[in-house]
Amino acid sequence: MSSQTVDWAAIPGPRGYQPETVAEAIATLLRSTCNDLDQGHGIRSAVGNDHAGTLYPAAVAGTDVLLEIITEHPGPPRQTALCVLLDWWGCFQPEPGFESYTDHEGETIDVITAIVERVGQAIGTLEVIAEQDSNARGLIGELIRAQNQGWKLID
Repeated sequence: MSSQTVDWAAIPGPRGYQPETVAEAIATLLRSTCNDLDQGHGIRSAVGNDHAGTLYPAAVAGTDVLLEIITEHPGPPRQTALCVLLDWWGCFQPEPGFESYTDHEGETIDVITAIVERVGQAIGTLEVIAEQDSNARGLIGELIRAQNQGWKLID
């Protein structure tokens, strides 16, 4: 799923959600280099509240985009996308009042469940990437272990 095909404005969120910033945050992540300090901050802040440790409903589509980046963009973008998912895992929770939402098809989507399911569906692809990319192998292993354990908040 390309960030350009997502209608970020159609995804509900709290007052702090600024859908117009999501595509640029993803573009910045894609331009990341080894020297960049924290290119993941932009996407974490665009689809959640990075300082409060909360995720907006846009994090679900954001997960799809991050998994696409992991699959198609080796090097720093892949590493950054993996780090964003690992940063979220077990440390972030849904923004209060936005634990679930109704998508454009009328389906109720639970934010955390949807993220866990999407990563779970990508395990086979992630394992292939880990075999081929020694730089991503450790992070992918961490993500697969986290997914296998479920989303357990770390206090």
